[in-house]
Amino acid sequence: MKLRTALVLSGLALALSAAAQPPQLWRWVDRFGYLHYTPWVDVPERLREQAVPAESPLPPGTRACEVAWHRYLASQACFDSYRVVGGGLKPDAFRYCQELPQPRPCN
Repeated sequence: MKLRTALVLSGLALALSAAAQPPQLWRWVDRFGYLHYTPWVDVPERLREQAVPAESPLPPGTRACEVAWHRYLASQACFDSYRVVGGGLKPDAFRYCQELPQPRPCN
């Protein structure tokens, strides 16, 4: 009985610790040239070879304006993974995601 209880508690602790991890986001471009930041499961299978972790460095020569938009879009995608029905956010969102203001449009 004690072993069974210990196993159940260990499994519960493991599940809770896994749930408290920040989302792993990937950066990829669709066939129309639009940039996306999503969890791995949302990257279309045919585009997974080109997907890179969201925190990967941007290509050399990326303009400051584009860098600001990349950071903003990654921030929004992070918060999206903590949204609940009704539009609220789970409290962990502010623990793992950085809230950034929307940048100005690039010229």
